[in-house]
Amino acid sequence: MQPVNNKSLVAFLFGQMEKLNKGEINKEDAMAQVHLAKQVNSQMRYELERAKTIMQLSQHNAIFKDGTNLREIESKNFD
Repeated sequence: MQPVNNKSLVAFLFGQMEKLNKGEINKEDAMAQVHLAKQVNSQMRYELERAKTIMQLSQHNAIFKDGTNLREIESKNFD
């Protein structure tokens, strides 16, 4: 399995641009892959913002002796 991080995503996208320039993939395939890359980037951004929020909540709770928590919606079951 290949690494899954920002560096690997950028390397993949540059590889796709090179393949497109060489005619190894068509425009439609490249556009589909760009769409998926945007979704991955959006998820990475979400995780970064979530981590920042958790750190800010932790700092807030330490300063104000509060017990505010971030809801874990990812683990909640939906009917």
